Amino acid sequence: MSTNVKLCIANVLMLAGIVPLALGLAWIGAVIAYAQQHKGQMGASDAFLMMGVLFVTYVFAVVVSGASALWSAVLAKRHGGIRARSARVIRWCVAVVLLAPLLWFAGVAFSLW
Repeated sequence: MSTNVKLCIANVLMLAGIVPLALGLAWIGAVIAYAQQHKGQMGASDAFLMMGVLFVTYVFAVVVSGASALWSAVLAKRHGGIRARSARVIRWCVAVVLLAPLLWFAGVAFSLW
């Protein structure tokens, strides 16, 4: 398999790992918008369901997108002739999407002290 094909597979896997996280966030946004218009109709179990969805989709994104981003970076480093701008952009997007929740959580945790 050629290096360009491997890089394309890594790009697809990076995007495939981020899509469930984006869909989970969109679903949570829809539930919150519904809850704001229908006060008192949402239960506490819905909040636990939302946290579960976020946890599972985040773990999936870390495993699939994170591993694919590392693979893509290793391919780009080993084969200096590959100058795939799209792979670099996707790697940066994956890094931002995966690090943003951790930084937000750290900010919230440290603001409580």
